Amino acid sequence: MVGRPSRRSALPGRLRFIVKRAIRTLGAFAASMLCLSAVVNASFEATVRSQIDEAAMGAVMASGSSSPEAILALRAEIRAGLERSYGLDAPSWLRVVRQTGRILRLDLGEARFDRTAYPENSREVCRIILERLPHTLALFTLSTTISIVVGIALGTAMARKPGGRLDRASSLTAMILYGAPSWWIGLFMILLLGYTFPVFKVGALHSPEVAPGRLAWALDYLAYLALPLITLVLIKLFSFAYLTRAMVILPLHEDYVFAARGRGLPEGRVVSRHGLRVAAPGLTTMAAQTFAQSIVGDILVEKIMMRPGLGLTLFSAISSNDTALFTGVLAMVTAVYCLSFLFLDIAYAWLDPRIAYGRE
Repeated sequence: MVGRPSRRSALPGRLRFIVKRAIRTLGAFAASMLCLSAVVNASFEATVRSQIDEAAMGAVMASGSSSPEAILALRAEIRAGLERSYGLDAPSWLRVVRQTGRILRLDLGEARFDRTAYPENSREVCRIILERLPHTLALFTLSTTISIVVGIALGTAMARKPGGRLDRASSLTAMILYGAPSWWIGLFMILLLGYTFPVFKVGALHSPEVAPGRLAWALDYLAYLALPLITLVLIKLFSFAYLTRAMVILPLHEDYVFAARGRGLPEGRVVSRHGLRVAAPGLTTMAAQTFAQSIVGDILVEKIMMRPGLGLTLFSAISSNDTALFTGVLAMVTAVYCLSFLFLDIAYAWLDPRIAYGRE
């Protein structure tokens, strides 16, 4: 008699799933960096070749040569030398591959104008990003976390009593805030709170002169963090609550939910077991995408609040045509997006083990 085959352990199957997703994520990131390098290389080549033409023309005019042959030879020599110095003598595909390799090695080069804070004053792109990344995480990740937690609670309360006062008021507020530009909301909050209450400060991370002590430094940092934080929570909260309401309201009106209520099951357990549990995959997707978007922040909000983060750094790189800094920030944002989708796949596998095992 042949015995029943032993059941496979859950650990190898899930580990295999995670390894496959990690390899796929790494490949997607490398492909994204290849496309980014191609676009940046084309823009860089067009800009540098125009600068080379201007430099060659200036050198020819300074030489005072009158012979057309001598002028053309000198111009060609200067152009060839400058192209070698900028690496434009290599084929385009080779430059793109080399740039992709440098990005994957975190060799992002130096920024044109931007620097780290005093006294380091480094122009290395990696150091600039590492210096400003914590400030972006402190603001946008905290605002996203608050918006998700409060938004789920508010959206669930709206779904429990659809058409009620809370539902109508929150839906109207969500439509107004979702339709208003983020820069307009930021300016409105500065006028409403920044000029009315001195406790709210904008324009920096902390005051130039702070009283000694960690507590004084923390309170000063929170004074500059509070107004951008409130602004971003208002921008994200009600839209997330409205989406939560849309996902939870349908399961709560199924026949088996009415049957559960008829059996005397507490309302809180009905909502958590039959509402939030069914909507968990969709809510997890929204949370992962929101966290991924928060890494670069809201460029306009950071610009208006003058808070140095990755969003303001990206705006500065675009304004000054700083290719190295622009590439470094986009590489960081792409890496966070890829990691967020990897964690999303892992969360799906944890919520539904059938996803991890597939056909096994």
